Amino acid sequence: MVGIGQRPGTRGPRRGDIHFVTFREAGGNVLFGPHPAVVVQTSAMASSSTVIVAPLTSRARSAELVPPYLVRVAARDTGLDRDGWIKADRLFTFPTAGLGERAGRLSAARFEELDRALRFVLDL
Repeated sequence: MVGIGQRPGTRGPRRGDIHFVTFREAGGNVLFGPHPAVVVQTSAMASSSTVIVAPLTSRARSAELVPPYLVRVAARDTGLDRDGWIKADRLFTFPTAGLGERAGRLSAARFEELDRALRFVLDL
């Protein structure tokens, strides 16, 4: 079965894959340390030396104040051990070699929500 953006036989990170990434300290209100992150770039670039990701956080947030750049994800939709949020407003480019092991995969329904959030953030 071929998933979101996948092509048969494609190696490397695919759109919708969730990997752990170690974010370096940058100061301010920026993620730091190991966090899961969703691959958001096209799977056609799976053999690229870099990969674009959107980080996930499990930090609690009020359900009443959800901005359009956050996507709520349940653990069952990600393969991770807890619920969280995808931060579409915090895109990062990492060396592909710096990705940790694949931890899960975003469900198709959640990826549609992430696409909407990315369109909002990038004004597409």
